[in-house]
Amino acid sequence: MARSLVLGLFLLAACGVGRAAAPHASGPEPARSSSPPPAPRVPVTSLRRAEVKATIARGLGAFLQNVAVEDWPVMREGKFHGFKIKSINPEWGIDLKPGDVVTRVNGIVPEHPDEADAALRALDKAPALKVDYEREGKPRTLELPIVE
Repeated sequence: MARSLVLGLFLLAACGVGRAAAPHASGPEPARSSSPPPAPRVPVTSLRRAEVKATIARGLGAFLQNVAVEDWPVMREGKFHGFKIKSINPEWGIDLKPGDVVTRVNGIVPEHPDEADAALRALDKAPALKVDYEREGKPRTLELPIVE
């Protein structure tokens, strides 16, 4: 259950978030085909408070259809270290990918379900969603301000 909750926390980025403007390409217009080209992924830059609250109220089921983690947590020296992402919906536009190990969400180590649940509920009033993770063994942080 904890791994489900931690995934939902950092995947709030999928709920109608603020995005950076897509760069405008100059030059000749490409040839058109009968099917529309895929929309470019635009990085997520913030979350909207109302949508975060709505997501918390809906629960985590929708997120679990778009992300998977390894069956067992990552352990270091016999202690919980984090959860390794197995797959993630690439259309979400967040800087997390398969192989990343999520270690903290808003300062909370979500080893147990009650800790993950507390981190989720804390987003209701938090100024940002902050996910600490490792990529190829190097620590990184994803921070998305929650705007009114």
